[in-house]
Amino acid sequence: MRLFACCPLSFGCVALAVASLSASSTPALAQAWTPAQGEGTVAVQFQDAFVKYHQLPTVRLDRGPIRGESLLVDFTYGLTDKVAVSVALPYVAAKYNGSFPHVRDDGSTLDSGAYHSTFQDFRFDVRYNVSRRGFVLTPFVGSIVPSHSYEYFAHSAIGRHVREVQVGAYWAKLLDPLVPGMFVQGRYSYGFAQRILDISHNRSNLDLEVGYFVKPELRVFALGAGQLTHGGVDLYGNSRFALGPVLYPHHDQISRDNILNVGAGAAYDLSPSVGVYGSFMRTVAGRNVHALQHGVTIGMAWSFVTGSASSRASRMPMPSGAQGHRRALAKCVCQKTK
Repeated sequence: MRLFACCPLSFGCVALAVASLSASSTPALAQAWTPAQGEGTVAVQFQDAFVKYHQLPTVRLDRGPIRGESLLVDFTYGLTDKVAVSVALPYVAAKYNGSFPHVRDDGSTLDSGAYHSTFQDFRFDVRYNVSRRGFVLTPFVGSIVPSHSYEYFAHSAIGRHVREVQVGAYWAKLLDPLVPGMFVQGRYSYGFAQRILDISHNRSNLDLEVGYFVKPELRVFALGAGQLTHGGVDLYGNSRFALGPVLYPHHDQISRDNILNVGAGAAYDLSPSVGVYGSFMRTVAGRNVHALQHGVTIGMAWSFVTGSASSRASRMPMPSGAQGHRRALAKCVCQKTK
């Protein structure tokens, strides 16, 4: 079976801008198509992100640059033809260079100007495909669990250290009858976030991808990703005093993060089992976030089949046209974010 390289759509896994990148959880939209039973994909991706401005709440202020890199390994496997599971864990390195570091009462800080790195949060989801004819619909339930007790009070924090349960659905539609080779897909999720200091900060994420197969092994796409936080608190330049000594150390965990990122990318099939992809994204609007100046992602995905799946695949004809595009997207496992 052919594997087409992944189609990235995400804010990113780099937690250098917790509010704008890692704070939003956007798994790959191509997961509307679940892999067949016994088929799986291992994807490895690298992400570089740069933040120049803070938006407090909506005014852009230069509070010092933040830079981060992340390496993510994602494993997806088809339990049946309709049920698939995914597991991922990013490793993040970040640094902050500026005159406004977050400093704890004991004088400790991660915002020293030097890189620091560690593993971030485990991500796990189960999805069930309910429709494949014409309109693809795949509900899912997922979870985010911190991998260990890492520091969250810093501009360059690698994550928010917040547990979360997410529910939602992927959807997709091939547009071959209108424009051969074009497709559109999306994802909505609602995250039930762990309350911090009894403050609710659940969130909705809505993502969209519009893509086009230039040729069977190459496709290009435009991306959009938005987040709306239900609850939380606004941040200001004097948040240390406005929030007080109890709330301020947790402000990155409980802030009302609203954001819109846009971008574009491409994916290429190197072989029937190996594909590569890349994308670029930036923040165009936001509230209480580290505005992403640029987020660049590159990755590679390798597909595999177990014995039973392999024997069944050998009896299937090579797909082409609309069926080939569907097969390509079904095999795609793209970038993950928080």
